[in-house]
Amino acid sequence: MNILCTLACSQIKRKKSRTAITIAAISLSTALLTAVINFAVSGNTMVQGFLGEDYGEFGSAYTLLLLIPAAILGALIIAMAVIVISNAFRMSANERVAQFGTLKCVGATKEQVYKTIMYECVLLCIVAIPLGVVLGYLLSFVGIGISNQFMEEMNTLVRIMIKQVNFSLSFVFSPAAFLVSVLISGITVFVAAMIPAKKAMKVSALDCLRNGGEIKGNLNVHAKAQINGKRSIEYQLARKNVASNRKQMKSAVMALSVSMILFVSMSGLKEIADGVQEYMTFDYGYSVVADYSANRKYTTNPKTGRVEEHAQTISSELAEEILSELSEYEGTEVYGSGADYATYDTPLSSEELTPEVQKALEKEITEENGELLLDVERIILDEKHYRELCQQAGVEYGGILLLNDYKYNDHGTEKHVQPLPSSTTSLKLEKADGSSQEIEIAAVLSLEEIPERLLYPNTNPVRIVVPKGEVRGYTWMTTPENENGYMEYARQVLESYFPQNGMDYGEAGYVSRVYGAEDYSKFMNIAIVLAAFFIYAFVFLLGLVGILNVISAVSFQIRTRARELAVLKSVGITSESLEKMLNIESVLCSGKALVTGLPVGILLVLIMGYCVKMVFPISFHMPWGAILIAIAVSFGVIWGTVKVSLNTLKKQNIIETIRTL
Repeated sequence: MNILCTLACSQIKRKKSRTAITIAAISLSTALLTAVINFAVSGNTMVQGFLGEDYGEFGSAYTLLLLIPAAILGALIIAMAVIVISNAFRMSANERVAQFGTLKCVGATKEQVYKTIMYECVLLCIVAIPLGVVLGYLLSFVGIGISNQFMEEMNTLVRIMIKQVNFSLSFVFSPAAFLVSVLISGITVFVAAMIPAKKAMKVSALDCLRNGGEIKGNLNVHAKAQINGKRSIEYQLARKNVASNRKQMKSAVMALSVSMILFVSMSGLKEIADGVQEYMTFDYGYSVVADYSANRKYTTNPKTGRVEEHAQTISSELAEEILSELSEYEGTEVYGSGADYATYDTPLSSEELTPEVQKALEKEITEENGELLLDVERIILDEKHYRELCQQAGVEYGGILLLNDYKYNDHGTEKHVQPLPSSTTSLKLEKADGSSQEIEIAAVLSLEEIPERLLYPNTNPVRIVVPKGEVRGYTWMTTPENENGYMEYARQVLESYFPQNGMDYGEAGYVSRVYGAEDYSKFMNIAIVLAAFFIYAFVFLLGLVGILNVISAVSFQIRTRARELAVLKSVGITSESLEKMLNIESVLCSGKALVTGLPVGILLVLIMGYCVKMVFPISFHMPWGAILIAIAVSFGVIWGTVKVSLNTLKKQNIIETIRTL
């Protein structure tokens, strides 16, 4: 072992606490990186299981869905690792400035000083990176196990999915992923160590010997506070010290800020996900749903140039026949409704539309031959409920009813407008092939008159209830006394009408399902809980890396000021005053992190919320609880580190401290 490696090894042995913190930081960052890469590999294996090796038609899209999150998380880990590890090596180099000066005086070159720090880096990597890789695979194994616990419940709800898939992650060891983890981790640590190593090699021997520590440069340029009697001496000293030592505390403040940004923004994302789930969950008032939905294909009509939809539709007569059979099950009363969204358009002049809907649809309305084309949703109800709706509207059975309400998202607020005047008596319906028919409107129902079950999803501006017809999808809903028995019976009924013979949605051209009305919301809730678990676990571990940096930086900064604190005690400042001064310094440093981290985190939450509100009119609240936690942790970490470091200094003799440091 050469002399430079021996010096690096002695430094590692001598500074055990810093060595432990540095190894922990390298190991944690390596573990996080390994876990992220392995999760991406496991996810890729699962997706390939039900899409094929090339992901089929949407291969590039699925590749991006896996790579983009992994790349973002990897970049965050690398950035935090560089900050933390670089700071650890910078502090190590600062403690050895006098040693470097001595080495230069006896003939050591700049390159040898540089190599001394890099040898320390290599020795730490030999221990920390393998430990981190093992920990990363352990985290991945545990995480996959937890994921599969959630996915087992998701698989019991998978009957509500269009395609029958089995969600299950498997632990996959990929040699390529292993090498990538080790390589990226090694490069990250070496880059982090190179930054302080290059600075150390540029310091002259004279400056090293003269300062015995970090070169001060112009650090005192901001430390111009004047002592006066209006404020306590502890506050004034604390403020001056923070200004003087801002460079030493910069990495700690930065790491704490990044941790706060991640925690607040991820908490905001969880709030947004909960809002989307709440918006997409609609309670029809029934506990069991059976439905039929046809696969649709699109072609362009050569005659008109319009896009037309093709699907295996279900007729109102067949839907009524199935409803009668389902109603034979004891203790059930079935509500049936079907809808078709894309077969017809209606051409209207601007005078035939209300100003409110023209404003709401100004970017979506298609104009053709001087007229505006609006999408028409045709709804059919089972005979009993259609008859009741006709009676409510005061029209004869067989009339067409216009549901004169359109729901849209106005910059995050759900608004309802009347698309057509209440005096509308007829509409012209056109197909994509150019054929058309004129229909008479028997009654126009406003928002207050529309049954609640017909208010969702309400995506087309023109909605009509017709007595008969063919639609792409139909739903039978009920609240049976024996849910499990009815669901099994309903599956048999639908299978007899729509046999799939093991084919999926795309192959059969349709799908029929029976599921609990709450299954969809349960499915989304499990997915959100699972995502939140991993997001918070990731943020916690990455934040732990940042906290290690804060502890290391604060404790180092206090130890290097041992002589300064001893001098202050020698001129009459009490231990209580010193503790108060350092506590004020911790508050000021935490305040700096909060001033940077909280606004950025809140801004990211607002941006995410704004983007989502452009799509969903959700009720969204700022995660104030997470913000309060971030504030408490910020102050608590620095204050606790100051407290521990100060207790260590109290055991030292003042005279010996002044003499030796």
